[in-house]
Amino acid sequence: MRAAIDAVTGRVSMYRLTVLALAAVLVMGVVLGAVDVIGVDPLGLLGVIGVVLVATIGANEIAARLARVVPHRESSIITALIIACLVPPQATTMSLIGAAAAGVIAALSKYLIVWRGRHILNPAATGVLVAGFFGLTVGIWWIGTAAMLPVVAIGALLLLDRTRRLDVAAVFLVIAVASYSGQGVSAGFPALDALQNAVLLTPVVFLAGFMLSEPLTLPPRRWQQWLVAAVAGLIIYYPFAIPIGPYALINTPELALVVGNIVGFAVSRRRGFALRLVDSRPLSDSAVELRFTPTRPVPFEAGQWLELHLPHRADVRGTRRVFSIASAPSADHVAIGTRILAEGSSFKRELAALEPGSLVRATQVSGDFVLPADARTPLLLLAGGIGVTPFASQLAELAHHGHERDVVAVMVPSSPDEHLYRETLEQAGARIVVLDRDEVTVDALREHVPDIRQRRAYVSGSPAVVAAGAAALRAAGAKRVRTDYFAGY
Repeated sequence: MRAAIDAVTGRVSMYRLTVLALAAVLVMGVVLGAVDVIGVDPLGLLGVIGVVLVATIGANEIAARLARVVPHRESSIITALIIACLVPPQATTMSLIGAAAAGVIAALSKYLIVWRGRHILNPAATGVLVAGFFGLTVGIWWIGTAAMLPVVAIGALLLLDRTRRLDVAAVFLVIAVASYSGQGVSAGFPALDALQNAVLLTPVVFLAGFMLSEPLTLPPRRWQQWLVAAVAGLIIYYPFAIPIGPYALINTPELALVVGNIVGFAVSRRRGFALRLVDSRPLSDSAVELRFTPTRPVPFEAGQWLELHLPHRADVRGTRRVFSIASAPSADHVAIGTRILAEGSSFKRELAALEPGSLVRATQVSGDFVLPADARTPLLLLAGGIGVTPFASQLAELAHHGHERDVVAVMVPSSPDEHLYRETLEQAGARIVVLDRDEVTVDALREHVPDIRQRRAYVSGSPAVVAAGAAALRAAGAKRVRTDYFAGY
């Protein structure tokens, strides 16, 4: 089931998928408002959408020009559509001014509230929070109704599944729903009614799926992401008011998310950076490795990934893509391995056309696909095609430091003559097993890795390889299975 969903959603970039999901939510809002199912003025909502789109995109274009950077327009569209889901959907002058103000503040926050090239706070939440603080608008989160929940939940699930952050959302939802329900019970509501109200009549599902999961404001490690989710869940319905001069800061969903973002920044001060292309080399008929030198030191752990931003006339896959880092953290360069096909995305074609000396921007380094610290843990690494890149980084780092580990690498090449990074794995002392895709079965794994029950397993590759490989490893009795996954984010 997951593989089928991945095959469909993986056809577009994460940004495009988010735009489509938000558009579906807003269209449903217009339709339900038109038939009086929810208290939304459909013409007012359309007016708010138009105004906030113009304000957000316009402010972003001006700020980008002043900062001498290329604007990421799809990101601005996402920010604007989220704001339209939060502010009053009314065509009054004050409502439209407030929506526009929230959009402008959100766009500017990406350039003003930054740490070494990365924005710290969720722009939409920041825009509504600041505009609301000064009385320009108010975050009513009109999408938090029972009638809107089906389309909101479907969109949220698609995004969370695509980013593999269902667990992060679950942490937030459990704590937020428990807090809301507990207060409802304390106020005299039956427990079941309080629980239903927490899910059906609040915006927690929208916040978890469309905002909390934003990659650029989440810290890189899973425990850090859980911490952010827990903090936001604790604050969202905890009643308080902090007077600040003639104004007051009260608990709102947007404030809870911003506080969570601040916690995420505190535990992991990630930053963007530029990479200069040194050279490239073919890995196979369809795969290539590109080596870059960073303009500043790039701390990362072997097995993590980076997101490249490459402005160009993009197709539906967008201008940003994620790549596992293939080089070791100790190397003096940053390398990525990727497939570049004639019928591939515009991003890949633009990447292949880069000349040595070209600069590209990496927006973030993240990921939790790292080896266990205990060197005594025997490992089984299953790589499908170009999915071997994180293992190349990990084993190259082990070899650099002279560390010996018990490693079996099961390679599933895309073609019989493809041996991507095999030399790197062998130099680190890994035992290599080569299987065709249809040979990744329980019996084959047990035959080639008799002690599989004692090994911790890692799987990297396409969604289909990861799904099949992880299932076979678990069925074969692998001690623990970790997966690495990207579908064109």
